[in-house]
Amino acid sequence: MENKNQKRALSFSMLSIVLCVAMLIGTTFAWFTDNASTGVNLIQAGTLDVELQKSEDNGKTWTTVEENESLAFQKAAEGEEILWEPGVTYNLPLLRVVNKGNLALKYKIQISGLDGNAELLNAIDFTLKNGEEMVDLTTYEGHIAGMQESGSPTVDKELSSLTISGHMRESAGNEYQGLALNGIYITVAATQDTVEHDSNDNNYDQNADYENIVFVSKPSELEEAINTAQSGDIISLTQDVDMSEETFELSKAVTLDLGGKTLTGTVNVTGSDMAMIRNGTIVSNKSESANSAVCVKTNAFATLESVNIEANSDSKAYAVAVYGNCFIKNSTVKSNTYGFACYWSSKVTVENTNVTAGGHAISTAAAFSNPDMMITIKGGTYASSGSEWDSCAVYWAGHGTLKVEDGTFTGGSNGAGIYQKNGTVHISGGSFSAKDGAKLGAESKDSTEISFNVTGGTFTGTRAGLYYKTTANGSNCKQFDITITGGTFAGEGEYKNAPKVELDQSVIKPGVKITGSNLSEQ
Repeated sequence: MENKNQKRALSFSMLSIVLCVAMLIGTTFAWFTDNASTGVNLIQAGTLDVELQKSEDNGKTWTTVEENESLAFQKAAEGEEILWEPGVTYNLPLLRVVNKGNLALKYKIQISGLDGNAELLNAIDFTLKNGEEMVDLTTYEGHIAGMQESGSPTVDKELSSLTISGHMRESAGNEYQGLALNGIYITVAATQDTVEHDSNDNNYDQNADYENIVFVSKPSELEEAINTAQSGDIISLTQDVDMSEETFELSKAVTLDLGGKTLTGTVNVTGSDMAMIRNGTIVSNKSESANSAVCVKTNAFATLESVNIEANSDSKAYAVAVYGNCFIKNSTVKSNTYGFACYWSSKVTVENTNVTAGGHAISTAAAFSNPDMMITIKGGTYASSGSEWDSCAVYWAGHGTLKVEDGTFTGGSNGAGIYQKNGTVHISGGSFSAKDGAKLGAESKDSTEISFNVTGGTFTGTRAGLYYKTTANGSNCKQFDITITGGTFAGEGEYKNAPKVELDQSVIKPGVKITGSNLSEQ
């Protein structure tokens, strides 16, 4: 009997191993990579902890080159202005590459922006030295061990410091007088090195590759970079780019790094692989109502991080429109009309983002939605500056699900913190205020279901904290449920601790359950 049990246990163990292997087949793997770029005005950092440092006292002390920090050329005499003239040579501060992570890394260095981004560059030769030895960056690959247990960062022993110099040719003519030098970028692209061992050897990361960064400074360069980009490429702006009335598509898994600059135009994300837009501003001046500054198309995937998005049209164009899948974080959205619109089966997460609009800050529409829509809000501010009913912080007319975990939602003087006409809403936190903190209504033919669930948050209205109503036009509504088990509601006068209620007897009567809140049932 014992022998049979052992065989049975062994069989189950072997089956478990086979299943685990089967589950791994077809999955994808990603290498840790990082890049640190600076130049005269940029540093980019990824996820593997490589850092670019500078020294302005000949290597005695080193400080981190911060994001978007401008590196100044140095002059022998303090206080004098940097003036480019034939024969002069100016150096940037000493630079070094530092590994602040635990993994060993290999890296390459690129100097970009030397191909005519500024006219003065045509008359200047650049050199790079390690000590007094010239460095050929086209072939050099550095290697740095991981940070030691003491926590001290490590540097490349072979290339401990870099001196980048610019020399203006003696033959430079008068056409270069009065010109300034901009647009030089030093990029450190890093990835895993074959140093650490697993249970077999140290070759598991031998195929780790570098991120490819393409710097652009004008519309033609941006269009070419987007058209020729490969999956994983980073397209980085070095200057503001004005594409005005143009629309261009991100159809691949690329990163558009705005580099703290402003892109004027319209960006459509169309690819089924994740595209990222980060670190800068996108402005749309288009007047057509169907346009937006950023549009994530059906089945497309996009991540927007640290982006300022502005729509300056007065014709009800949205700043951001999502038909597909979008994650937006630590960003701002501004619109003269409507801010953030979601459609059909869109899946959206909005985290720590500030949305301001003349109309609804966030909106959906019954005619352009279905039950698969899922929107989650985690912090941030959402405000409308309008004075009509279409000035709600959240206008939820779609047939999908909204989840609010936190945030501040401020509607216009005649709007609501949240106005629900369809779908399912779950609110566990946040602050909602306007004429009504929350308004629920079966008031039109396309209102078919309403489920409003509150477990936390505050709802404040100059009229009522909660207002729910039905009219004869809402006769198609077959579900109207209100469940409140937490939260705080406050209105004025007779609605101080009670909801305002208006019901048409010919329409479904809401099923109201209120427990654990200061709000009384009517």
